[in-house]
Parts: sequence; structure tokens; C-alpha cells
Amino acid sequence: APCGVECHVGYLCGQMAAPGLRRIVADRRAVYSARVLCDVVGLRVRVRRILGAKLFHDDDVGQDDGDLIQINFDVDMYDIECRNLHVAVFAQGSEERVSYQDFWLRPIDRNGMLGNAIKPGQAEKPEDAEAEHRRSMEKLAKEDGKAELDSDWDSSHDGFNHKHFDHVIAAHDYTFINFFATWCSHCRQFAPAWAELAAKVNGGENGTAAMVFKDKSGVERSVRMIKMNCVDFQGICREKGIDAFPTLRLYKSDGNMFVFGGKRVEEALVDFITKRVGQDAGWSKDHNHFEYGCNAKGRLEVPRVPGRFELTAGTGDQNLNSKMTNVSHFIKHLSFSDPNDGRYHRKPWAGLPRDVTRHINPVDGQIFVSHNFHETWIHDLKVVSTVSPKEKTVYQFSHQKRLSAVDPEEIPQARFHFDIEPFSILIKSESKKWYDFGTSLLAIMGGAFVVMRLMSRVSLATSTSLQRLMKSASGSARAGGEVIGHFD
Repeated sequence: APCGVECHVGYLCGQMAAPGLRRIVADRRAVYSARVLCDVVGLRVRVRRILGAKLFHDDDVGQDDGDLIQINFDVDMYDIECRNLHVAVFAQGSEERVSYQDFWLRPIDRNGMLGNAIKPGQAEKPEDAEAEHRRSMEKLAKEDGKAELDSDWDSSHDGFNHKHFDHVIAAHDYTFINFFATWCSHCRQFAPAWAELAAKVNGGENGTAAMVFKDKSGVERSVRMIKMNCVDFQGICREKGIDAFPTLRLYKSDGNMFVFGGKRVEEALVDFITKRVGQDAGWSKDHNHFEYGCNAKGRLEVPRVPGRFELTAGTGDQNLNSKMTNVSHFIKHLSFSDPNDGRYHRKPWAGLPRDVTRHINPVDGQIFVSHNFHETWIHDLKVVSTVSPKEKTVYQFSHQKRLSAVDPEEIPQARFHFDIEPFSILIKSESKKWYDFGTSLLAIMGGAFVVMRLMSRVSLATSTSLQRLMKSASGSARAGGEVIGHFD
């Protein structure tokens, strides 16, 4: 019977009040204290039973929850780029992929910031980004004219329009700009060295070829050196935050820029351009800022059979070094639900007791780091369906983790092995009738009366003992006074 704690309390109190125990306890005040304790605990249990309904768990073997189950996940892979990450579910003991996929990949930078979301298989390829970059440059050259885009902004009266400074930056792979002022003595001293280097880098004069610089992918890039007169074009310089002269900046066509802070000599300038261009790798959106990791978020519908959910590295357009691949990951969210819940899989959680909800997503917010080479995390999950009082199905699971060593030639993978139990947990609510409330209320009043009566008896016994002690002490004092008087 679901009597709970009250049965045990009643049994304990009955034992403590039994004659056999009273014979063992010599002092009746100990018996009174035991009775008080029993009544207080029983009172508390009754109050708890009245104030809320109890939930009972029954095992329902053979619960039919359909043929599919949904895996909801949100995981950050810290050292795998999105181009090299794949998400798949395999049936137990085979390499058969069994899932309907609906998820997104988003690149992560070193600060944890997320880039633009892309669908798997729809990631922008480097060659596509390169082609788009070239088309954009050709379009600007056609609209503004190549001579306009290549000219120095040396004066507002040099015959050029100088309307769109952003077009100048976007029309070149890289643009190295010298922001100067005509009244600046340092600018005048630096002008000859700048002009000499610009002739070499830009080329074109006397039939000389322009210098090229290789990026991280080995592709040759051009750099255009341009002067900007911040006296004639004060608005642009103010917009760019130029507050000292000369200021040298290397702009990439996407608007990113790097400030030169070294010695203004040819060797240092060329070295600066070479290093900065060599650190970039193409024109994909967010590629340079978000090449440190990937976030995979979405849901997978899989058969209700044991299997493994896997975040696979090395399936993109690059060959990974198995000795350097790291699959450390941060689980933002992982849970199971019915496919009908879709993206609103958290709604059935409402109203469930705490001891159930903490087992629905027990690994959320945990980080799993691989500190050594050739090792990977393996997660073992035991999943059991749970039916709430509202007849909504949720899934609790237990989690065991282990760090496993892999073969040096094998690419490590983050794996989640799951096993779905054949039974379900049914949560039922026990409601209270009005006459149960009345009976319990009378029981509380009776218990309170008994407690007050016992406390009154304890208080009376204590008071009587104190009075006897005081009378005994007073009698001793009077007897001592008579002896002293007789001596006198």
C-alpha cells in the first residue's frame, strides 16, 4: 500500500510507546519525549499529505510509443571546423545510417561567438567564395572604372570623383592605405619611401609587374597601395577613426583591417604585408574569424532500437591529421523526445516533479576535454520512456562516460551509444477527497492536543521538581541559622 512515511512513523511510535520499551527506559520523562517526537513527526507527515497530491511510479511493460524516437542535441566541437564535421546515427553493430536529419552547423570563434548557420552539405565551398569575390570585383570595376578605383585620394581636385571609398577597398584583394595630412612633417618625410614602395607593389609603371603575396592556401593575392589626404577628405578619415598621422592600415576586401605599427621602412612594410596576407585563407563568410570550432544543433529521428549517435570528424574536403585531431566538446543540450514534439520537445516537461526532470537532460552544460592525443569520449546512455499525468511522453536517461584510447591511425570521434529500455514509467497522481481532508484535519487537531498535553505534563513535572529543590535548600539554610544562634 502506498502509505509512505506515515506507516513507518506509526510503527516506530508504537514501538516506542510499547510497555516493553517503557520497562527498559527508567525515566518516564524519556517516554514523554519519545511520544512528543512521534506526534510531531506524524503531524508533519499528515500536513504534507494534505497539502499536495502524491506521485507514484508504475512500470508498464510493453508500452507502445511508436517506431521512432527523436534525439535533440546542441553540441560545440572546439577543434573541428564545420567543413570537417558530420552528424550521423548508426544501428547497433552495423555501419548503416538510420536517421532523418534536421540540424544546422555554425562556426565558432575562439571566444565562443557563433557565426552564420549553414545546412549540412550546403556549406560554402572555397572555390565558390573565390568566384563570388572575383565577380564582385569585376562588377565594381565596371561601375566605377578601374582607374577611379586604383587612384590615390591625394586631392579632391585631381580629376577623379572619389565618391565611394568602400568601393576602393572592396575592389581589391587587399588595400594598403597611407592616411596623411599635408601639414604633418612626419608625413612629408615618409612620402618618398611610400612612393618608391608603391611603385613596386602596384606595378604598371615602366611595364613593371605588380608584386603578389600568397595567402594561407597558397593563392597569390594582389595588394593596392593608396594615399588618403585627411585634410581634403576629413569626413572619411573621421569615420575611420584616424587621429594620428601618418596612419598605415591594410584593408581586406571584406572590410577587415590591420594597423601597421612598426618602423616605416620598406623591409618592415613588405614583411608586414607578407605576414598578414599569409595568415588569411580565402573569402568564405566568417572563415577567418570562425575557424576554431563548430556548433551542431538540431534533431534526428531514429528507429527505437539500440544505436549510436556520432559527431564524425574528417568527412569534409580536407584530410585530417589523426595524430593532432581533438574531439573535445561542450554539450549544451541533449535529450530524447517523441518525433511529434518537433522543436517544441520541452513542452511536455511542464509540471513534472524534480526527480524526473533532472534525468531528462542530465548532461546539459558539461564539458568533455581530451587532454592527450589518440583518445576520445564515449557516452553510454540508458533511455526509458516516462508517461506524465497529462499523458505526455518524456524520456529519462542515465549517463555513463569513459575516455577511450584509439589507434594512432584512426580519426577520433565523439560517440553516444544509446539503448532504449522495453518498459515505460507511468506517473500517476493521487488526489484527496474532502472527507479525507476532514479526517486528517481532526487527526492534526488531536495530535496537537496530545502534544500540548504532554508538554504541559513535562512542564508541571519540571516545576514540581524545582519547587522541591527550592524548599530543600531553604530548610537547610534555616537549620544552619539555629546552630549558629545556639553557639552564640
